[in-house]
Amino acid sequence: MERAGNSGGFGGVRQLVLPIGAAVLVVVALGAVVAAAQRTGNGDAPPTPGPMTLPRTVGYATLTVVRTEPGRLVVSGGGVAELPVGAGTRAWRLEPADADAVETGAAMAIIGVPNEVRNAAIRAIVVGDAGSAGPAGPFGGHEALGEPTALPLITGTVTGVENGRATVRTAAGEVSVWLGPGAPVFRVRETGVEALQPGDRVGVLLDRDGRPDPGRGLLVMRGE
Repeated sequence: MERAGNSGGFGGVRQLVLPIGAAVLVVVALGAVVAAAQRTGNGDAPPTPGPMTLPRTVGYATLTVVRTEPGRLVVSGGGVAELPVGAGTRAWRLEPADADAVETGAAMAIIGVPNEVRNAAIRAIVVGDAGSAGPAGPFGGHEALGEPTALPLITGTVTGVENGRATVRTAAGEVSVWLGPGAPVFRVRETGVEALQPGDRVGVLLDRDGRPDPGRGLLVMRGE
């Protein structure tokens, strides 16, 4: 699986997420807490945590737009020099937003980088349209960040927002997300390829042969 184009954009992403340790707090479903309390009450030693389970992701490449031309994007990174595009090519742009972008019904993905202590540093909170299957079409929301270890750790639908706390329904149950000042929230907006600018980072999914497949769409983020 090829992931490329990280050298140009990583510094900008890091600047965005430095304060995130204090800005976002995620509490996982209550069921796990109750189960642990029951074991402790029975006098059993707490179970030894197993390896951290990471979600599977689709192969992708992260490229940087050099310039746009009719019918193609000239790009750098990822071992390709251009991407064929047309009027039918769909593109989703990650736009910086504040916590007000998190609304009931919205699709949400919390992007993070797992570490060796079974934890993760949050890199982005991606918010899509209400009723959509995912936050950004076929994308997980991490493909344009330019950071190869970033993953969508939590994905689901916002079921309520109150006093800075968002409740998110996931396949594994509900989680609570507290959004503080400085949280790296990004609102997804569908756009046209003609709106892409030099310096934009573009996430593109790979086909079975490991080649970028812009026919499935583009995930776009402004580069630094």
